[in-house]
Amino acid sequence: MSAKERRSRKHYSPELKLRLVKMAFEASKEGSSVAAIAREYGVNNNLLFKWMRIWQREGLISRPRGKYRKTASPVLLPVQVTSSMPVLPPVTTPAEPQGCVCHARLRQGEITLHNPSVELISLMLREMMGGEPP
Repeated sequence: MSAKERRSRKHYSPELKLRLVKMAFEASKEGSSVAAIAREYGVNNNLLFKWMRIWQREGLISRPRGKYRKTASPVLLPVQVTSSMPVLPPVTTPAEPQGCVCHARLRQGEITLHNPSVELISLMLREMMGGEPP
C-alpha cells in the first residue's frame, strides 16, 4: 500500500470529545444506547467507550500522543502527619446504619460530606486533580 492509498486517521477536537463523553454518560444513566450516539457523530463505538474509560480513570478526554506525552511522575499532594489529632475510639458496628462521612482537609480549607454518593466523591477527586466534570 502506497502513501497515497493509506487513509489518515480522523482527529477529533477536545470539545467534541468532551461533549460526546457527557452525552454518553447521560445516555447510559437513562438506559439509552451509547453506540447510537457514536454512530450519529461518525465515531467508532469502541473509541467513544475508550474516551469514557479514560475520563473515569484519569479525568482526561484522551492521553497525549507522541512528543507531547508527559513522561514525568504524577503530582503528589503534600501530606502532613501530626500527633495532635485526637485518638478515635475503636469502630463498632451500630445496630442501624448511620451513613458515611467523608472529611477532607485541603489547602483552601476543609470539607465534610455526609452520605456522599460515588459520583460526588468522583467529582470531588476530579476537581482536586484539576479535571473537568462530565
